[in-house]
Amino acid sequence: MKKRHNMVNRTRFTNTSRRRQLIKRLHQKVNIRRQQFQICESTNDLAEAC
Repeated sequence: MKKRHNMVNRTRFTNTSRRRQLIKRLHQKVNIRRQQFQICESTNDLAEAC
């Protein structure tokens, strides 16, 4: 019985760590997209100003 409980905890731990990794990856992608958008917007503003 204890072994089975241990396995459940292990799978739960792997699931949470996997989820955390996926969230980190997604957040990195979102940050990169935000930076690119910000750079594009600022260059467009500069081009309009000149």
